[in-house]
Amino acid sequence: AGYRTFADAKRDHWGSDIGLQYFVNNDLSFFANYSWLSQNEWIPGNSNDDGLQFPAYLNTPKNKYRFGANYTPKSGLNASFAFQHDDSFFANFGQFSGETDVRNLVDASVGYAFDNGLFVSVNATNLFDSNYRAFPNFPMLGRRTLFILRYTFGQE
Repeated sequence: AGYRTFADAKRDHWGSDIGLQYFVNNDLSFFANYSWLSQNEWIPGNSNDDGLQFPAYLNTPKNKYRFGANYTPKSGLNASFAFQHDDSFFANFGQFSGETDVRNLVDASVGYAFDNGLFVSVNATNLFDSNYRAFPNFPMLGRRTLFILRYTFGQE
């Protein structure tokens, strides 16, 4: 078993990505990015089927965006915040076919960088524990918390 071959069929679609980051100073920055696709599925008989004789899917949303802030001085308190949105889309992975969940997730971290090279932090992905599935019939995902303890040798 493997991926479906398309022979001489050609799909026609395009997209764009834009990303911006603004540095308030050396320690504080804000960011935003957005991705857009003109099409993510081709259904025979639809006006935009590109003449394909079978359904085809990109298995990714047409729209997704993320924005947030980072506060990362060389020493002292560090923090970050990010919000992510992914539209729902139809996924076609055999037994994992169907509409995906819309994702609205918040990620955050807080930590402390000591002058001696030691860094400690706690990071939360999906901070508010919004249960979702990456694809239909996949395991339910929730919050993931990561504790970090790092030492950088030779730091001044």
